[in-house]
Amino acid sequence: MNVLRALVFPWLLLFVLIIAAIVGDGVGFHIQDKFPSAGRIALGLGVVLCFYANFRTLSQAGIWLAHSIPSAVKKSPWGWIFRAGVVALVGYVFFLMGQMPWAPVLWHAAVVPLIFAICLFVILRSLMGPILVWCSRVAFSRFSAFVLSIPVFALVPVTAIFLGNMIFTAYQSTRPDFVIVPVAAETEGETSSETTAGAEAEEKAEIPAKSELALELQALAKSGKSCAEENKKVQNALTPNGPEDVVYWAIAATKCTDMKSVVGLPRLAKIMTDHPNALVRAASMRMMLKFPREDVKRIGYLIIKRISEHEPIEVIEAAAVLLPKLGEEEAKWTVKRLTALLDSPKASAVASKVLVKNLKREDLVASYVSSHLGENSPSNKRAISMICSLPKESRKMAEPHIESVVAAIKTGDATDPAIDALECLGNPGFLAIREEVREPKRLSKPIAARALAEMDVKAEAPAENLETATACAHDKDAEVRKWCSQTLGKIGAPALPQILDLLKSNDKELREAGTNALNFFKDPEAKKELVKVRAENSGWMANNKKIQLAQAVDKALMKILSEEAQEKHQE
Repeated sequence: MNVLRALVFPWLLLFVLIIAAIVGDGVGFHIQDKFPSAGRIALGLGVVLCFYANFRTLSQAGIWLAHSIPSAVKKSPWGWIFRAGVVALVGYVFFLMGQMPWAPVLWHAAVVPLIFAICLFVILRSLMGPILVWCSRVAFSRFSAFVLSIPVFALVPVTAIFLGNMIFTAYQSTRPDFVIVPVAAETEGETSSETTAGAEAEEKAEIPAKSELALELQALAKSGKSCAEENKKVQNALTPNGPEDVVYWAIAATKCTDMKSVVGLPRLAKIMTDHPNALVRAASMRMMLKFPREDVKRIGYLIIKRISEHEPIEVIEAAAVLLPKLGEEEAKWTVKRLTALLDSPKASAVASKVLVKNLKREDLVASYVSSHLGENSPSNKRAISMICSLPKESRKMAEPHIESVVAAIKTGDATDPAIDALECLGNPGFLAIREEVREPKRLSKPIAARALAEMDVKAEAPAENLETATACAHDKDAEVRKWCSQTLGKIGAPALPQILDLLKSNDKELREAGTNALNFFKDPEAKKELVKVRAENSGWMANNKKIQLAQAVDKALMKILSEEAQEKHQE
């Protein structure tokens, strides 16, 4: 009986089965996705059976453990141990060769696994031979051989799992389209940026009902039916010190009641002045027009006082929208109070917005902007933030001061008011930022590059933006490359050749810039070209560099396909 061969054989069988299971499951069966614990249970059972087979082999061998082992091992076991070390080194060298840029996928899928398998079993034989020889010379030889064999044979499942995953990963690399994004799940869990923004805006406009009473009032408010029979419940909830969700939905439910103004208006007015929550106070003013205008005008002086820099923005806006609906006199007072607030650090934005959008007095905002742009004062910042509130034709008066707008950029992120102002100015704004990216004068180059990336680079002069972004995507500064490559991605299909050039570069940093560009690539017009590029850089003979390019392209392609599927689902 050849003890060494009998010990190794069941582990060889387990080795093959593990690799076949990992590859087969990943490619077609996906049992692990449905039953996550199935693989661990099967692996554990296989290891137990192999050790049981080893125990039986050692029991049958008796004291003749080393009988079938070559005599050279009995005389000098160190030669076999040295051979194990050399073979392990050979396997590691082949693995390192697979990391080279020239190595094709086939190297990982076939060459490395084959070499590793040969090396593994040579190592097992080379280590178990000396162990059996040593154990045959001591007491409890079979027990000692069994215990010492555990760490040696544990190499088998570990190596098999490693190689199985390597082969499957190599297979995926030949087909980057193999992993499909679960569109249905994304459609349920995610929405487009516009939908998300709308949802967030809606959440901000309403206070969620949490208590049982608030839920009842919410149901009344949204039913669209008369709720005159619930007058008492709604009236009792209209208190200035009540829970914010209850009071908010009580205000909303007032609309479906037949509450008289002599009862409802005093309660709404008290909530408007005293309730701690700004949304509740604003809602109380919006609901006042349920009652006769003449009755509301009698408390107009209280509403006018709400247009103050000491009030929350929501309250100011609600008061400024309500008052002009009460009459010409109230409209004049509203304009006067809002004009005074244009120079308020806290309320200037809402004041300019209401003046332009609701009162059609863009002349007042334009006058403020033209008077304060270019000043070295806080008023300059407020003027910049008002540019976008003006109609398009009125914004031209800000163009002579565009340098001061550029200089006002602090971080370059999307929340920077100066970025919005430059974008609202159209091509002159883009031109000013592009010049800063090319030759920084007022900003550092990274901030200028970020500012360009945050703007809508497809809306104005995309060709010029493409030229600028392509040049600075090769910049030595990592921050500049990051933002300029993001700009390339946002430009979309016209920038695809430049992005591919970055991905094909021998420079690692430029390849990273190309990958970053594709992270922001969402242009469906480039879909066919992306599919073509992915196919050209895939396959068993594709090397690491091509595979990385194909995977980066596939990520952008999957994003486009996913968004198209979401749009169809929403339709």
